[in-house]
Order: sequence, then structure tokens, then C-alpha cells
Amino acid sequence: MQIANTNTIAKIAAVLAGLGLVASTFAAFAPVASAQSSTSSADLQAQINALLAQIAALQANTGTSAAVSFDRDLTMGSTGADVTALQNWLISKGFTIAAGATGYFGAQTKAALGAYQASVSISPAVGYFGPITRAKVNASAGTGTGTGTGTGTGSTGDSLSGGEANLTAYNLRSEDGSGDEGESGVDIATAEFDVDDADVRVERVELTFDASNGALEDRPWKYFDSIELSANGKKLGDVDASDRDEWDETTSGSDIYVITFTGLDYVVEEGDMAEILVSADISSSIDDADLDQTFSVYVDDNGIRAVDGEGIQQYIGQDTDTVTVDFNAEDNGDLTIKSNSGDPDASILVGDADDVSAEYEVFIFDIDNGSDADTIINDIEVGVTTGTGTSAVNIIRNATLTVDGDEFDGDVASTTITFDDMDLEISGDDRVEAVLTVELKSGPVETTLVFDVVGSTDVDAEGADSGDNSAVSGTQTSSTHTVALEGIAVEPVSTSQSVVTPGSDATATYGTYTIKFDVTAIEDDAFIATTTSTTGTVGVTYSIDGTTYTGTTTALLTSSADTSAEGYYEVGEGDTEQFTLTVTLDPAAAGTFEVDLSSIRFNNSASFSGSSVLTIDSNNQDYQTDPIYIAN
Repeated sequence: MQIANTNTIAKIAAVLAGLGLVASTFAAFAPVASAQSSTSSADLQAQINALLAQIAALQANTGTSAAVSFDRDLTMGSTGADVTALQNWLISKGFTIAAGATGYFGAQTKAALGAYQASVSISPAVGYFGPITRAKVNASAGTGTGTGTGTGTGSTGDSLSGGEANLTAYNLRSEDGSGDEGESGVDIATAEFDVDDADVRVERVELTFDASNGALEDRPWKYFDSIELSANGKKLGDVDASDRDEWDETTSGSDIYVITFTGLDYVVEEGDMAEILVSADISSSIDDADLDQTFSVYVDDNGIRAVDGEGIQQYIGQDTDTVTVDFNAEDNGDLTIKSNSGDPDASILVGDADDVSAEYEVFIFDIDNGSDADTIINDIEVGVTTGTGTSAVNIIRNATLTVDGDEFDGDVASTTITFDDMDLEISGDDRVEAVLTVELKSGPVETTLVFDVVGSTDVDAEGADSGDNSAVSGTQTSSTHTVALEGIAVEPVSTSQSVVTPGSDATATYGTYTIKFDVTAIEDDAFIATTTSTTGTVGVTYSIDGTTYTGTTTALLTSSADTSAEGYYEVGEGDTEQFTLTVTLDPAAAGTFEVDLSSIRFNNSASFSGSSVLTIDSNNQDYQTDPIYIAN
């Protein structure tokens, strides 16, 4: 890197001061000097001539620059010539240091260095001059020391290195060929070209938009709200593209319009490639009939104007190098109701005879926004189905829906719970969790509850930007929950399975399946029959899945619980007992089989009159053995 030798200026000043002193002394003693010998006058003149020669040499030296290479880390509090050099370099790049090049690394230098780091994507951009930034700056050797404040990424200000520049290798690279109605920051194209022989400052860019479909709306200000130019992440300029006055029609009736950017001050150094990104905000009020319009975008042959170090105007562009931009209807979001692995299994919702129950999580589902557009959910209606036809409003006291951490209170009706005026924003490409929690009324009707959400009818949503209706799909349904004044809680323990072949006779092969689970009695004692079946009338029921089964089946339920006088297993209120279901299958034909726990019937007395059933979620694999092949 080259910087001006500021010490030279100081030396000139010192010499000038010395010359002035000599001259003034000579003038003051002129009468005396005339009386002295010619030798004394000659000596004084020689001193003056020497001083003048030194001034001339120093003045010549001000046109040169001294090479400086940064070789140490700099941070807050650093001082020295390299700090001064760095400050001069930052100022030359347009990064402000109000105090100037003082040689002290302070807060202003740190802020300017951080801004430079951000502009060239050095991370973190914290204003520390370490190995990465030092290498980047050293690689820029040869930049000038001007103090311009332009927005370019090379040398800015009045100083441009080199003489006459040469602009070559122009290319218009397509970025995003389509923009959604109402979408912001759509990258359309990048104009790139090489800069050789000298630095240049790009000052003017003209973009041409040619409507391809003459049968549709062809005025670009009806399609674009604004158009922006940027380089290396820095904004160069923008234009209000919705303003008719910003567009010039090339020829009357041609449907070809030009929009012009001036005063850009984008400096590109010799040997670098210029890259000018064109991006736009798309109008949100394009008529549906005109959405099929496309525009060919290009830069005319002389559409980019720059000035070089000689002050010569340089031009580049190519009207045959085009990109196409078209338009889509405004995206309003695309929501889908999806399953959530945390959705509660079937459970007993235990009510209280005299008070509101505890809160129960009964339904968890996800809302997935498959679009990149933000969506606002206005209302969600959750369906409620009861097992006895009893109105949900007679069972559920309160209902809360928590979505992505936000809570909403619901209005309970006979078959629905409605959550109105939610104003809940689901960001584009985001998926959030919805948790339904209910409290039961005192003395609730003993029944079952199933909850569901049908996206197409139960969710009202709209695009956050457009206000138009969003598409919602998908359906999810909860497990079946039992409402009771007392109940049981069941937790899986383990499952196992094995094939037994007595002797060497394959026809005698059978399978043994074991499912262990814990039962806890809630609010009252629980009695469970020792009987097992596949019909669910009393005790514990199970199912046989896999190959269609025929053969001999035996099942046995054992427990650590005490047995009542009536022959039922008895679990005391608040106690937990372990149960083991063992099923033996001796199939008539070979096949692959598994055994699943289906339900547990219980009561608060040994009479089993009016007993309740806890249904096991058929999708819960913790209550399912692995399938095994029985060769019979």
C-alpha cells in the first residue's frame, strides 16, 4: 500500500522558516553587510541558495509516496506510523474519522475500521485490525490517499489512480427471474464488467425495460414500487419506480422505457471487476389479468457511464444482453395442519365433584407455513366430539390454545371451541406448535372427548402483506380421552417376545409375548378384573396384529397388586402397581404376529357396575411387542 510522506511537508515548513530567518537577518543588517567584505556576502548568498535547493528537493519529494506494509495487529490504544497509515487509508476509502490521521487508534478509528470490515464481509466486523483484515488491506497496495466519501468499494473521492481506463467483458447475469406481487428485495440481475489500466468512478446507469406482451399492461411503474442498485452489499442509489416521471419512453408508442440512476459514486479499482446488482420491490396492486406480463431488462450499449483518472468519460453496456423478469400472484402463505409427536396419548381426565378440575393437555398439533410469505391467523376453531352426545359446554369449563408461546382463550360451544381475533403471525417457512389445554367443570358428565382441526374449514388466515385469504390444508385428530370422577394413569414399562420350539418338532412351535405396565389410581381406589380378552368387556384387552391369525390363544394378567375378596386386582388411591400381560399364540399356520395392549377397564368398586375404560393409543409402540415369525 502507498501513503503520502507527511514528514516531507513538515520538513518544507522547517526549511521555509529557516529561509525566512536568514532573509530577515540579512535585511536588518544590510548597512553593516555593505561595509563588510564581499566574502561575507558570498557566504550569506550561499546559505540562501542551499536553502532554496533544499526546498526544491523537498517540494519534488511531495509528489512521491512511501510504501507501507502493515505487519502487526492494531487495536484500541495502539499508536505509531502504521496507525497513521491505516487512518489515512480508511479515510481514502470513504470511512470517516472526524479527528483525522492522528496516529492514535481510538473509538473513531475502531468504528471506521468496523464499517470497512462489514463492507468486505469480514466477520466479526468489530474494528480489530488482525491478520485477516491486515491481509485484505495489504492486498490493496497502491491505493491513493484521497479523502472522498463516496459509496464505492475501491478508491473514492477526487483521487483516481492511473490514467485512461478501459472497460471490457460486459455481462448481464440473471439473478431471480420472477417476483411475487408485493415482494420486497427481488434481485433481478447483476451487471458486471472488467476495469483495466486505471480506476474508474461509475456515476450513471440507465436500465431499459421492454414489455414483452403488448396485449397486457406494459407500463413498468404499474409493476415496480422501487428499483435499487448496490455493489458488494452497499447501496449505490434507488429510484421511486412507481413514479411515472422517473421513466423515459425511448420512442413514443414503443412500450420501451428507461429509468436512470445518477450521482452513484461507485469506484472500481484497476484490475477489478465491477458488479452492480439491480433489485426491486414489486407492486402489491398488479391486476390479476396483467400478472402474465414479462419485461426484458437490459443496459444499452452506452448505458453505464464512468470517469477515469484522466477525467475521460468511459461507457459500457450491451443492449442484446438481456434478462427477463415476470410476476406471480402475491403469496399469502400456505398453511398445513400437521401431526406433532408430542400429542398426548389417550388418558383419563379426572374431574372433581365440587370444583373445577386441574388443567389437562389434550391435543397437540403443528401449523406449518410452507411458503416464504408471512401469514396472519385470525381464528381457529377446534371441533369437539363427545361419546354420549353430551354438549361440550356442559363438560369443559375453560380452554386455552398456546401457539408458539402465545396463549389464547377459547369460547366453548356444544361441539366447538373457538379462538377468535388471534392476530397470530406465522413467519414464512416456519413451523409452530399448538397445544390445547382444558379444565373440566365441577361434577362433569362421564364421557369421552375427541378434538380435531380441519384446516380448510377451521382456520381463517390471510397474507401478512396482501390481506388476501391464505390456503390452509391438513386435518389432525386427538386421541380419545375419558372424562371420569376418578381414574387411573398408565405408564409403559417393557415389552418382550420369543419363539419356543419344544424338541425338534416345528409343528409344536409357539410364541410368547409379554407387555408390562404400571397403573396408578387417581382420586379413588381402582379395581381391575384379572380377566383378559380381545373384546374389551372386562379387565385387560389386547389385539393380535400381523398375518391373519387362527389357532390357540392363552392370556394371563398378573400384578403386584393385592386381590380383593371379589377376585379383582385392587390399586389403592395414589398407589402404583405393576401389571404383566402374557399372551401365548399357537397358530394353525405359520405367520408373523405381534401383540398390542388395547384397553384397561376399571372401577372404584369391585362391582364393575358403570365401569370406565382407558383406551390405549394404537399408535403408541411402547405398548406393542415386536413382530416375530412363528413357523408352524
